[in-house]
Amino acid sequence: RPLPKFPAVTRDIAVVCDEAVTVGALEDCIKRGGKKLLKKVSLFDIYRGKGVEDGKKSVAFSLSLRAADHTLTDKEADEVIQNILKALEAEYGATLRA
Repeated sequence: RPLPKFPAVTRDIAVVCDEAVTVGALEDCIKRGGKKLLKKVSLFDIYRGKGVEDGKKSVAFSLSLRAADHTLTDKEADEVIQNILKALEAEYGATLRA
């Protein structure tokens, strides 16, 4: 595979969800929400404790976004992230960690 011509944009998100929701389920939802611009999803933290309700967990991901035909703007990247967050909330009740 040839190297990409355009740079990737990286965004990190942390969502709070029920303890029963698996990381795999969250990743699948992120991939569906990111559509063709999401190139990579990497889990980097799971937190339970102060600031997170009992029965909940905070799960943090690093997301890599890239378009094949142009450099993504901040607006385009932010729209993808918003679509992902909406999908996570609709499917699993996961909300962005404050």
